[in-house]
Amino acid sequence: MNRSFYVLLLAGMLLPGVGASQPRKQKFATQADLDRVEKKIDEQRALLTKLITLQQQYLQSLIAVAGGEPVPVPASDQTAKVDPKPADPKPTMKPAVMTTTVKKAPDQPAKAAFGTVVGKVQGGGGEAVVYIDEPGAFVKGTATMKQQGKQFVPRMLVVQKGTTVDFPNMDAVFHNVFSVAPDNSFDLGSYRQGESKSVALAKPGVVTVYCNMHPQMVGHVLVVPNAMFVKTGADGFYKLPNVPTGKHRIVAWAPNAKPVVSEVEVLDGEVATVELEVTRRGATPHTNKDGMPYGSYKD
Repeated sequence: MNRSFYVLLLAGMLLPGVGASQPRKQKFATQADLDRVEKKIDEQRALLTKLITLQQQYLQSLIAVAGGEPVPVPASDQTAKVDPKPADPKPTMKPAVMTTTVKKAPDQPAKAAFGTVVGKVQGGGGEAVVYIDEPGAFVKGTATMKQQGKQFVPRMLVVQKGTTVDFPNMDAVFHNVFSVAPDNSFDLGSYRQGESKSVALAKPGVVTVYCNMHPQMVGHVLVVPNAMFVKTGADGFYKLPNVPTGKHRIVAWAPNAKPVVSEVEVLDGEVATVELEVTRRGATPHTNKDGMPYGSYKD
């Protein structure tokens, strides 16, 4: 079918009487009618082209927002071609949604709270030690107790559990350091001047050390469970800082005295006062490492 057929067909639709059966009188379309119809067709075609162009421009703007590929827009003077076979519908493009992820800041650890314990230890003779009795970490430190002048120097030593204590022999005679303390017993054997032997003390408690050859040689090593300890002054007063808040067992000890235990509650930033009293005994005779009385060895 050619263009003329469509012109005649459209003319019959637009002009009264054209293409319709008239019972009385039949009127035929003139050339002027055909020209007018053709003009109408051109106007409808231009309007259709404009509508298609606007629709494609709208679709292009949606695809641009969604991040897709732009759709080519035909020039306005081109004739729109209608595909007799409809194309597969394109999936609906959803507008891109901008999302913002807010990262939660990590929880800050609670600030540690500390207080201070002060007081006085009666009966300690200026040699008392105050400490908090609760578990603590092992340390790998060292400490020294010399054998000098047939005495232990210093006579008293305070170390944290795990500490290795050296016993160098500074005398021109042999010494044999030993202890029978529960959980910390040891026997270093005899060795001469200039030599040193050591032992690691792993359990908290009082370790009384002796020489197997010289009964007058007595030393005391206090092994504390943690770093919260302090020696009293000559007047017996003490100050123990940086104690965590809460309830604690506080202990006072002095050579030749049984440990004395008390309870203390420490509040954040505050000072707690604890008065303690120890009872010291005189030095008692002791046996050698074999549990026998000492002989007459004088050197």
